Amino acid sequence: MSLLKKLFSSEKEKYQSPKVLLELRSPNCPITAVIEQDNRVAYFYLWGDKETDFGIKSCWVRNFIAAPVKIETNLIEKGIPPMLTNTFCRFPEGQTPLKSEDLEIIWLEEGDGAALLENGEILAIIPSWSGIGDFFGYARDCNGQGEFCWELTESNILTDRVKNAQEFWSLWTNKPNPFQIRQPQLLNTYKEFLGDGDKYYAIDGNEWPPKGLFLKTGEFNDVFATVGLSLIPMPTVEMYSETPNDINRIELGLILKSGQKESELNELANWISGQADIPWTRMTWMGNGHTITFMKLKNTKITSVILVKNLKVLPKLEFEDYRNSKVNMLWMIPITENERDHVIKNGSETLIEKLNELGTEIFNIYRTEILFN
Repeated sequence: MSLLKKLFSSEKEKYQSPKVLLELRSPNCPITAVIEQDNRVAYFYLWGDKETDFGIKSCWVRNFIAAPVKIETNLIEKGIPPMLTNTFCRFPEGQTPLKSEDLEIIWLEEGDGAALLENGEILAIIPSWSGIGDFFGYARDCNGQGEFCWELTESNILTDRVKNAQEFWSLWTNKPNPFQIRQPQLLNTYKEFLGDGDKYYAIDGNEWPPKGLFLKTGEFNDVFATVGLSLIPMPTVEMYSETPNDINRIELGLILKSGQKESELNELANWISGQADIPWTRMTWMGNGHTITFMKLKNTKITSVILVKNLKVLPKLEFEDYRNSKVNMLWMIPITENERDHVIKNGSETLIEKLNELGTEIFNIYRTEILFN
């Protein structure tokens, strides 16, 4: 055997191609969780679909051989998963390889973070804020803040969230399941505050999670309200709020002056059903003051909606908390392109104040456009 062949054979033997032990699709976000290992190291990954900007998030899990003293920079440059250095390894001499039959992936309820378990014990967690700065994720067998993971301590609040997520996903195997319990509760709330509904749409396309849409037509206004969005907390909220449980569960509502044809009401229902998926398909969140592009309407300057929690003329719905989170109704108030531009440049506060002054005229898609000094 030539020296060159020996070198290449040695390199291949030393760094074997990683093997996928387990993978699982997120139930509500375009992400796949994967656990891989080669002959040296195991990693836990979250892969976002190509059309998203989620990218790839990774977290070290375990070394199988003695940990290096320094970061294996040369391997990183070649795309080979590096081992964690011995300074941060709880077991610097290495551990036994993982077995796929011992592993389980648990998605957090938001669907944008996940945990890897071995025989019921958490090995690693990749939360939504992985990839920010030098943070990758949490690993049980890490000591301190390592190069490719941070230590998963007993006090880490994510361990409770993983347990809660396990319980939540198990509820969907029950009869009645969470939607079958939640749906009548929400419909009763709408009946109490809005009146009897005239139509109910299933807007989930026969895909999980189940969602519906309530419609109440009336002499003065037509009212739409979603049913079931609040079952799943929105992704990434915890990256923007210190109290995510106050804003991470929503239902969406839309009120327009009466006079829409049945075909137009159906078009509006289809449009709302599309918006109901936004937080999870785009891995973002909706909150007070956010804007969304509206469906095209004839003979009107309206092009968008602004999401608003409270205005004087809006119904004051009262929802029960769900799984320790408040449930918020975000009303979609139609606005023009210029009004949306003002929000983008100056924030939403001024526009919301002016909408509050308009009263019931906010439900009129042919209203006069608001001017700003």
